[in-house]
Amino acid sequence: MTKIVVFGASGRAGKQIAAVAEARGHEVLRIGRDPGVQAAGAAAGYDVAVSAVADLSRDPAEFYTEAARALVASGVGRIIVVGVFPLLEASPGVRMVDLPDFPEEGRAFMEGHAAGVRVLAESDADWLVISPVGMFGGTSSGKYRIGTLDPGDELTYEDFALAVVDEIESPTHHHTQIGVASVS
Repeated sequence: MTKIVVFGASGRAGKQIAAVAEARGHEVLRIGRDPGVQAAGAAAGYDVAVSAVADLSRDPAEFYTEAARALVASGVGRIIVVGVFPLLEASPGVRMVDLPDFPEEGRAFMEGHAAGVRVLAESDADWLVISPVGMFGGTSSGKYRIGTLDPGDELTYEDFALAVVDEIESPTHHHTQIGVASVS
């Protein structure tokens, strides 16, 4: 049994991740979206911390770097962050957010996520960012694939949770960002 703390467990992704982990017999501490919760203190003593949080009232770069620093400082064994698909590569070396037609109004939020990923990348922590390869939606198939960006793909929260918990149980990706899509 793995001890898992899920930050953002009141949101759609976090709720599903916690439910799948509990159904598989893991000990899960669910922490809602309250950005006032101190991640370093709450994650201490856990094997894995899953971060599925956002605070839209704050500057995204400030929020995501602060959250990443707190998770690294916690000393938790593994950090898994729910990412955003525009940070995946649209072509080799080019993220979707870097494309000239990417909507400017979403750029700051995406770059805030990227700033948090840089904090993880500069640390000694065992981390992984798992992102949908397209939009959340569709009907759960109970199957998923790890793959590249395809904004036409869909991913259900249920299938996403399966991918996250499978990675917790059998860690195969480290120090990187991966994309996940549902398989019909």
